[in-house]
Amino acid sequence: MRLATAVAFLVVSLSSTSIGAFGIPVSSAPNALSTVSSRQPSVAAASTCARRGQPLKASLVEEAVTTANLDLLSERGQESLKTLIENDKDGSQSHVYADWPERGTDDEGKRQLGEQLADLDASYPGGLTAYLDKAKVLLKESADGDNPFSDFEALVPEGESLSFDDEGSMPFLEAEKLGKSVMGDSVFCLVAGGLGERLGYTGIKLSLETNLCTNESYLEVYVKYIQAMQTMARKESGNDDLLIPLVIMTSGDTDPLTRQLLEDNANFGMKDGQIQIVMQDKVAALKDGNAGLALADGNRWKLQTKPHGHGDVHHLLYREGMVDQWEKEGKKFIIFLQDTNALVINSVIPTMGVSVHKGFDMNSICIPRLAGEAAGAITRLEHKSDPSKSLT
Repeated sequence: MRLATAVAFLVVSLSSTSIGAFGIPVSSAPNALSTVSSRQPSVAAASTCARRGQPLKASLVEEAVTTANLDLLSERGQESLKTLIENDKDGSQSHVYADWPERGTDDEGKRQLGEQLADLDASYPGGLTAYLDKAKVLLKESADGDNPFSDFEALVPEGESLSFDDEGSMPFLEAEKLGKSVMGDSVFCLVAGGLGERLGYTGIKLSLETNLCTNESYLEVYVKYIQAMQTMARKESGNDDLLIPLVIMTSGDTDPLTRQLLEDNANFGMKDGQIQIVMQDKVAALKDGNAGLALADGNRWKLQTKPHGHGDVHHLLYREGMVDQWEKEGKKFIIFLQDTNALVINSVIPTMGVSVHKGFDMNSICIPRLAGEAAGAITRLEHKSDPSKSLT
């Protein structure tokens, strides 16, 4: 079986309707950019808010934390701690809130913990409760050896291929011509939350050199490419003021260095405000199979946190209001790029053409995967009994 290997490129339509790149259903606006897992637990933001709107059982909270200690926390810290206690049905989180010393001892630590709980609560869709509930489901499935895809069969997905002869599903030059016509309606989003540690590099991957001839960094190559697309789009539209925005998603590890790289190089020629940065939030680390929150070593008033996945970018764009702003500006497509894949930009324009020609809401670039190759793959999962549940 030859599957398709994803190469870190994605096009998403801002006016999504119902069918995705391989004929799979996708969410429609305003949640067009929200990632939805087929294994998502039932706890959602709305239900969490509903629970929080109800009065908490005072005795339950008071048994765990005294009123004097609770009063030390800010309003948001109190609310998050109360919610954690109320939803801790099996006591998995009791090490976080139980056995607090009396007021007057470690008060600053208690306040810091309350604020951290509130921050974690606000950063995850549905709050910390949804995060922990989801983790428990996934950890239990793993412990029980359950396979959530046991009712599916893996098949080679249908896709589009471009060529200069008659073998492809669409002529390359035709796709390229169509893609050029919509570049001015696009925005770019660069996912760049990782360091270069695995490559023996101490800096951010965006500052790595793409080659030894020009010594251009990945970020410089991406910015220059977008500027070239912008020049082309201005000629196509006759609008000399047209700008193609760039959003960079950073993490706590890469944010300062990314900003410094841009500052040191005057944004590589982009105008002020053309580049926007959104920082990815970290999520709570877990210490056991019951999804117990992990405390920092030697500090009972601090939770361990870890970087989350690249999928956070969709939530961040929506949360920061960028999607709504782009729609108001008439933008129609978001082009997602991985931080270190300079060659993929050569296929952006024809891929855009395919997306427009086929009316795709979402489209990924892939290359054929060789059998046994150590690379992720895109495959179609055909449900054995219910075709409506099939997905890619």
